[in-house]
Amino acid sequence: MRAVVVGGGLAGASAALELVRQGHTVTLLEARPTLGGAVQTLPERDGDPPPPPDNGQHVALGCCAAYLSFAEEIGQSAALQRRPLWLPVYDEAGRMSAIGAGPLALLRYRHITLRERIQVARASLAIGKLDPAAHDDESFGAVLRRLGTSSRVIDRFWDVFVRPALNLPSDEASAALGIFTVKTALLGPRGASDLVLPVQPLGAIHHTATQQALAARGVTVRLGARVAELAAGGAAAADAAVLDSGERVEGELFVVALPPAEGARLLGEPDPGLEDSPIVSVHLQFDRELLGPPLAALLGSQAQWVFDRGRITGHPPARGQYLTVVASGVPELLDVRGRNVVDLIAGELTARLGPAELLWSRVSREPRATFACRPGSAARRLGPATGRPNVARAGSWTATGWPATMESAIISGRVAASYLA
Repeated sequence: MRAVVVGGGLAGASAALELVRQGHTVTLLEARPTLGGAVQTLPERDGDPPPPPDNGQHVALGCCAAYLSFAEEIGQSAALQRRPLWLPVYDEAGRMSAIGAGPLALLRYRHITLRERIQVARASLAIGKLDPAAHDDESFGAVLRRLGTSSRVIDRFWDVFVRPALNLPSDEASAALGIFTVKTALLGPRGASDLVLPVQPLGAIHHTATQQALAARGVTVRLGARVAELAAGGAAAADAAVLDSGERVEGELFVVALPPAEGARLLGEPDPGLEDSPIVSVHLQFDRELLGPPLAALLGSQAQWVFDRGRITGHPPARGQYLTVVASGVPELLDVRGRNVVDLIAGELTARLGPAELLWSRVSREPRATFACRPGSAARRLGPATGRPNVARAGSWTATGWPATMESAIISGRVAASYLA
């Protein structure tokens, strides 16, 4: 059969690969000039250090089996560096202590007291016995407090791990996804909490390599192809995805792999009403090295996570250090424009890590980076079934059980394609 995938993010690409495995002839339509969806390398500008910045530092975990297998399928396993969990954390005075895997590493985490580390251990044991689905009506912070965790421990331990995974702090995020994340990664089998970092630009992995892998399997990829309508064919014609130009791309099977509101419009369905949660990234080159480890978290700072992009990608600059700073779930930063946000974030780093001269900067904002996984959001996450038997939906926001991550996107594409089988 002819299958048409609308959307060339990770969900759409994984759906296309699965449909090919099922023996279908596949066309993938993407409105942007690149594949990858929300996982992109920014267009290169004069003066950018190599490689050009990504739209945020994306990190997977060892438990992300679907994403790791997708990377292998498109020939990009070597573009991912996997390392055991070790998260350096700098406090307000610039002192560093790390969160590592296992109970012994936890006992060495000095940003909370020994009594508070025991709180973490007890809460972890209790979380391991909880059913995530039974707790979507409350926040993860509420569950932690009920398990005897103080606000200070939430701020200085749990949010270091949970906030980047959920793109919201514990007090705003659904307990269902907080519990799921802790059980799957921190309490999972050996290696589940490993950090998986891309050592190549995201565009090289999720656009160039993905496009090549799709083409090698016979998928027709059309970029700059915006779908305006999914038209039912009736007796005289086949169903079709109708482009803005009026061209009809006919097929028997369709996967709509788009953000929730956009997908709902195309499917003629009500908007599921999932709120957006933004990510703001600030890319900076300083005249000297500020950050010793390749990545770190900063407590009590809007510069939540800092990555040594030069070192991670194997392109340290000839002078100084090339850093990417990521702030998750911070809508207030969307309104800080131009040089102000650069000065704010650069000031946070130099106040914490020492003085340095800023040589270059660039800001990337993703207002709709993920859906906001607030309490009650699980009911708004839809499965693959739509009102049309030959049309399935996909996307990281759909009902995969995972937060809105690269893993969720890959899973959703595969589930949508299997639904149509």
